[in-house]
Amino acid sequence: MNKKQILLPSKRFFKAEEENLNLPLNLDESETLLREGDRNIVLDIAQLFDKERNESKKYKIHGKLKMVFRNLYTGTTTYDPLKSNLFYNSFGTDSNYEGAMPYNEFAFLRNDLLREVFSGQTGSTLTENFNPEERLILTGTTYTGHTTTTSMTAPYKNWNIYLSYVYGHDENHPMTYTLSGNTGDTIFSFKASDGIPFRVVDNGIYYTLISPVEHGMKAGEYVILSTTGSTYYTYSGSPRVRYATTNEFDRTFLIESVGNEIFRSEKFVINILKKELVSGTTFNTVVFGKRCLNKFKLEKTKSKYYVHKHKTLTEVKDYILDKIGFESSIWEEEKALMFENSNSVDDYLVEQNRMESLIYDFKEPFILTGLTNNLNYTPTEVYVTVLLRNQNGYFDYPPKVGYKFNFHNTWIDKHFTGNTSLETTLSGTTFTSNNGTSGFTEGLELPLGTSGLTGAFVEYNESELTERIVSEAFHKFTSRISIFNHGQTGNTINFSGATANNPFGHFYQPHHRIKLRELSPYVESYKTNEIYGLPENARYFPDEKLWKWRDLYDNGFIDVDGYGTNYPFINGIHYVKKDINFYLRNEAMYINKEDGVIKFTNLSFDC
Repeated sequence: MNKKQILLPSKRFFKAEEENLNLPLNLDESETLLREGDRNIVLDIAQLFDKERNESKKYKIHGKLKMVFRNLYTGTTTYDPLKSNLFYNSFGTDSNYEGAMPYNEFAFLRNDLLREVFSGQTGSTLTENFNPEERLILTGTTYTGHTTTTSMTAPYKNWNIYLSYVYGHDENHPMTYTLSGNTGDTIFSFKASDGIPFRVVDNGIYYTLISPVEHGMKAGEYVILSTTGSTYYTYSGSPRVRYATTNEFDRTFLIESVGNEIFRSEKFVINILKKELVSGTTFNTVVFGKRCLNKFKLEKTKSKYYVHKHKTLTEVKDYILDKIGFESSIWEEEKALMFENSNSVDDYLVEQNRMESLIYDFKEPFILTGLTNNLNYTPTEVYVTVLLRNQNGYFDYPPKVGYKFNFHNTWIDKHFTGNTSLETTLSGTTFTSNNGTSGFTEGLELPLGTSGLTGAFVEYNESELTERIVSEAFHKFTSRISIFNHGQTGNTINFSGATANNPFGHFYQPHHRIKLRELSPYVESYKTNEIYGLPENARYFPDEKLWKWRDLYDNGFIDVDGYGTNYPFINGIHYVKKDINFYLRNEAMYINKEDGVIKFTNLSFDC
């Protein structure tokens, strides 16, 4: 006889809500005729809604996109279409035409539009084989003389928006880290798999390791340190003999404590007792460290470090971008009438800054099926990916990719020197402007399924079955000095280290995460020889003979700690709203880029 057991709803996943499983029986006799077309099954509407909601794979992505930016670089140009449209420092009251680029060169939605007007046929007779497109005339007063922008092309000219997901990762992604902007300073090159960079400080009985990003480590855990520039020793044999080693076990040290006396320093500082080290061990000025939970189970408990790789799920015309209604920005728009521009046009209106609040909406629902993420299960999140398009060609293209530790308050990082950090997945083509000037480079549309876009720097620990974002990726772009020279290749009062091969510019975060489903914060485990019915994110741990996974919460379920998703569900579609504050930062002027070192040490260098 088969044994059967009734499972309570709470056994689906931890902390799930209970349901009433009692079936009330009415003993009163009640008979009615069942007419053709009548229903003979009573449905539980709430249960049916929950079933349909969790079976649906359709997601409608939309939200608000707010530009957070102040256009501050001022310079000069000899290119007439740009020169006549600058926001002059003197407001055009003299012949000094130095100023800021017009905001339209950075805008999501340009407003320097020419509109198409159909003039129709003239005369007393109609022409056969008439082509109506030949009678479209562009009209307007905001033509710059460089390229033509219409209401149809304005949302796609400067920036493009895509849906993307993480399909893979790259442990060999090249990275660099530098201590200062001084000429001749050492550039520490490493791969993503090497871990997080740490500055080493001799601190009495401790070695203090200071990271430019949050290290994610706790006291009582271990850190595995890199070999480059450091020397490690161990003892072996009987009698014990000291010898040099590069063995990973001998480079793994207990984290005695985290942080120091400074607020939040525990997120950036770890301390190792010197007595942990064998005599003669020396550290390089900068070491790279990886988190480990158990020194005696290195392979199973050490973290892996890699960079996400994204693939596009949409094409450039798959979204709508428009002004949002009934919203006023907290910042003022900065615009003025130029007394006279370089083309002797009087009272010429130019915007230096315009605070944009827009709505973006992907036209068709995204269907979450047939996809596998970098951890080999169905993705629980997708990304709104915002990329510079540069169709006016005023900026160097493609942009370069860096991470939080590549941006500093008072000096430029050598990571961006030359072409080694370019986002090579983005490609461009040269074009000639409307006034016959050649040599401009614009970005190309990304086809559906474009892969290889560089994403966040990530830590993954197999025993915890979870990823942690070490640093988001950032794109940096610079103005072409032959088009707009704002001193980007030299030193300023507060910013140094720029060269012709490494100018300063603007930077932004391209990938913005959207949670579709939630994995539980806890790890489930089960011992079984049957793999049927196990979650697709389950992993087998042979040393423990256990399957482990994180529960996939139902749509609409929020646990007591706030984990879960509860999006509106209508007509078989989940409506996912994601508001994005898009921070476009001036590299030389944005001064909130410290990596923690200045705050957590008494050293005199800037970071």
